[in-house]
This record gives sequence, structure tokens and C-alpha cells, in this order.
Amino acid sequence: MTIIDTAVEEGADYADLRHDTKTVYKLLRKNGIPITHGVQIDAGFCLRVLVDGAWGSGIATRERDLPSLLTSVMKAARSQKRIHKIRVKEAPAETVTYDRKASIPVMNEDNSDFLISLEDCAHDQSDRLSSITLLLQGIERSMEIETSEGRQVTSRIDRTSLRINLYCREGSTIETRTRTWGGIGGMEYIEAHEHDITQDTVQLAQEAHKLVDADHSPSTTMDCVLSHTLTGTLLHEAFGHAVEADSVISNESILAGKIGEKVAEDCITMIDDPTAPLFGHYLYDHEGIKGHRTLVVKEGILTSYLHSRETAAHLDSPLTGHCKAEFYSNIPIVRQGNTILVPGDHLDEELMDIPHGLFLGDSAGGQVNVAEGTFTFGTQYTREIHDGELGSYLKGCSLSGNILETMKNVQAVGKNTIDIAAGCGKGQMDLQGRSMPQIRLQKVMIGGRGS
Repeated sequence: MTIIDTAVEEGADYADLRHDTKTVYKLLRKNGIPITHGVQIDAGFCLRVLVDGAWGSGIATRERDLPSLLTSVMKAARSQKRIHKIRVKEAPAETVTYDRKASIPVMNEDNSDFLISLEDCAHDQSDRLSSITLLLQGIERSMEIETSEGRQVTSRIDRTSLRINLYCREGSTIETRTRTWGGIGGMEYIEAHEHDITQDTVQLAQEAHKLVDADHSPSTTMDCVLSHTLTGTLLHEAFGHAVEADSVISNESILAGKIGEKVAEDCITMIDDPTAPLFGHYLYDHEGIKGHRTLVVKEGILTSYLHSRETAAHLDSPLTGHCKAEFYSNIPIVRQGNTILVPGDHLDEELMDIPHGLFLGDSAGGQVNVAEGTFTFGTQYTREIHDGELGSYLKGCSLSGNILETMKNVQAVGKNTIDIAAGCGKGQMDLQGRSMPQIRLQKVMIGGRGS
């Protein structure tokens, strides 16, 4: 008899056990010197039981501790006196195995030569380059999930990412450019994208050099074209988090109760597809539910939220498979998988066809209030647009607004997309992918230090 069978025998209405191992290999170089070359392993069990509409949960690192853990979590669940009973949406019994193991593991390779070549390329572009940091990571995630429905899901997914930070300095003026590349698999991903990574590094160093002398962006309201990464930040942070159903249920989302309503321009069709071969890829989430390609917005109309078992039951909605945990020690919560903005018909040069405006470059982070629908994001740089042509570089700026107003100010969506590797914090860190074109927005509120 398994621990799950015992949980049901002792009165659990639902139970699941996740055996989760996450191994992270890191190679960090700063200014040509290896700083870190090591491994971190987090492994253990997460047990959940639902008893009379209340959750009990706990963690253990050893299998032999599971019986005593079960006693504790059953007691924790029974000690609650809930007026509103929690329910979960169940799935059929199934036994599945999914494997996306790296062909070339990160730690089995001497990767220093490629990283050194990137450092050399960057230094060749600017005598102002004062600092360069490179972080190469290999992430292996193995999981076994057993549920009281008779579901048994075994999965292994490996990912690799490379992040670069460049700083150029002249006197007291310092400018930086940052980018992350990442995908499924091991060093085979880096090798397949070696040329593009090198070319991007050259461009980043050249831009950081130019930005030292650049003027500040103005404080104004004007039409803007958003870069691929900034479009991804906007869609993910200000729109994607608002469709995570835990926020909807707690009435902390501006999109609560708006299924079927117009929330964006007709040119906006947004999908969340964890099965797409992007950085956030998975086939089964951390509740053992198969991830589904979910149409979130269709031609400006809100069509779906993203769900866990609990939120799907609460809102009487289909399961979408969007519930994940950072480590074995975390309870899974609703998360985005891969955010995809369906491309439009406009070439990049057509997006720039405005008499006067700004091109807003790569994202520099920001914040969003999902309940109020307000956001503020930063950019690493901007560029002037005059009569449809890109002009001078300007230092980074901020853009802010209300997401519903902003999404109804989208004038055009680009045809060309790029894949983006990203991380997201929502109490727990998560790895996610984005496939994004550029977009043109009217009436963007820009905050800069220029006139």
C-alpha cells in the first residue's frame, strides 16, 4: 500500500505526492575570472491531502519519513474549520513518462573557451567596457507525481541558459546592457545558437558604448514601438498575471469576471502554451495535469484564465495545467508557462511608420499592481523615431499606464517574432518562455530625465 492509498483509507478526499529533484549547475565568470563553478541539488517529497474541504501539506527529504508526515498533514487538515470548502478538479487515471534530457550536459563540458570568446568580442567593441559578467546555468528537473485518482506522472526536463551583463563607463557615467538566452536541453542549445549569441554580444557592447554619450529620454506622452522583450514584459507582467486564476478568485485581478469581454484591440491574440518548445516548456504541471495550449485572448476578447486543480473547480472551468512549484519544498501555485503573442501583418519598418516617436528597447524590469491594472516598466535604452526612421540612441526610460487602456491603444502588431527566456517571481521563482513580435502603441506615458 502506498502513502496515497493510506491517505485515502484514513479519510482524505484527494491526495498527491510529488517526489521532486532539481539540480542546478552554475558557471559564473566576472571580468575574465571564474567565480563559481558548482552544483546545487534540492530534492525531497511534497505531500498534500484534502480532508473535508481543507488542505493539509508538508515536506520530507526521506521516504521513510512519509508515514509520520501523513499523520501530521491529516491532522493539520482536520484542524481547520472552513465555511467555504475547497474542491479540486480531478483527472482520469493515467501512467505517463516524459523525458527531455540534455544531449550534452552543461557540467560534462569545458565551456570556458566560448565564454572567453564572448568576453573578447565585447572588449573589441569598446575601450569603455569596465565590467562583464557571464552566467551559464544547466537546470535538470526530475519529478514523480502520484495522485489518489490513480495518476502516475514521471518527467525529466533539462534547460540551459546564458546571461550576460555589460557595463561601459566614462568618468562617473555608467551604462549597462543585459540579455539572457535559454532553451530546452543542454549545451546543444548553446552550440546551435552560438553565432547569434556572439552577434548579440557584439551589438550589446556597441550599444552600451553609445549610451554613455547619449542624451536622456524625454518625459512626455507619445506614440512608441516596443521591442520584442519589452512587449513580452508587458504581456507577461501586466496581462498574464491578471489571468492567473488564483488572483481572479481572490478578487485581486482587474480581469476578474471579464470572460467574454473586450479587453484589448482586435489585433491582440494571446496564447499560453506550456507544450511549445520554449524556455518554459513542460508537458505535465506539478499537479500531474497535462499542460494545455490555452487561448487567453482572441482578437481582443478575454476567453480563458490559467488554472490549477483548485481554481478550475472553483470557477467550474476546464483544467489547463498551469500549476508549478519552484522547489520540492513549495506548494504549487498558478503560473504562466510560455506566453505567446500571435504575430500580426506588419514588418518592423512598417511599425516604425510614425512621424515622431520613440523605440523602447529591452526591458529593465518593473512592477505591476494586478488588482488596479497599473504598471511601470523600465527600458535599458530608447531610440528616437523620425518620419519612420530610427534615430539617435537615448538613455533608458520608464513607461507606465493602465493595462486595459494600454491594450486598447495597440495600433499594430509586428510579423517577426523572437523567442525569449525569462524568469518570474511570484513568491516563488519560475522559468518561463515568451514568443513575441514588436508592437506599436499610441499615447504612451514616458518618464525620462530629458526635456
